[in-house]
Amino acid sequence: MRSGERNGGSVLERAFRLLNAFGPQNSNLSLAELSRRSELPKTTVFRLAAQLVEVGALERSGDTYRLGLWLFEIGSSVTRQRRLREAALPLMQDLYEATHETVHLGVLNGIDVLYIEKIAGRRVSSVATRVGTKKPLYCTALGKAILSLSPPAVVNAVLEAGLAQRVPRTISTPEALLRELKTVRKTGLAHDREEYAIGITCVASPLIEKDGTAYAALSVTGPTQRFDPERVGPAVRTAALTLSRMLDGLPWGHE
Repeated sequence: MRSGERNGGSVLERAFRLLNAFGPQNSNLSLAELSRRSELPKTTVFRLAAQLVEVGALERSGDTYRLGLWLFEIGSSVTRQRRLREAALPLMQDLYEATHETVHLGVLNGIDVLYIEKIAGRRVSSVATRVGTKKPLYCTALGKAILSLSPPAVVNAVLEAGLAQRVPRTISTPEALLRELKTVRKTGLAHDREEYAIGITCVASPLIEKDGTAYAALSVTGPTQRFDPERVGPAVRTAALTLSRMLDGLPWGHE
């Protein structure tokens, strides 16, 4: 039998048992109480608790432990994404009805854009995305829309990771990317003209926070042979501005 099984499961399982020991009526627990409620040996609890304190999942005050702010931050992020999706869906549906092409909602995830909502177009296309997909910021319309209003640290991280040329039209030099991001900031629209996949074109617009940065973006995507981003762009921009204001991000006076 493996040591993890003798001590009550894998390290991850034991960590979750430790965190689950806390509750509304048990917000501060001693080592003995944690051991009793998690049904884990005190030595195991002591070691795991110390590791969880290091990463911010627990906080220690004297002889007691409580849940840390790191967990609150994660929970806040999940709540925010749920609120974002719920607010975005009616606007995404409007874009879909107007275009019958694929509509995406994505958020910043490191140096990638994470797709958190999608309405698929009726027409046959090769837009191979799904909720949970991650793609690079620098070669997607959603990603460039977010990147155009991202803090310098995010832009630098993207450049340092390298701009791999996926297809012939992929922007692969820092100078070209920075020029394009400047254009996106002026127009409020980002384009992917077959830069991630041959035959696919996309137009996106950022959701603007109160501090002027972008956390998310909306886009419409379709096959290059029939999709006209110049025609669709204004509607995408309007939807993104509306959603920004709905989420208390963009001040109404911003243009």
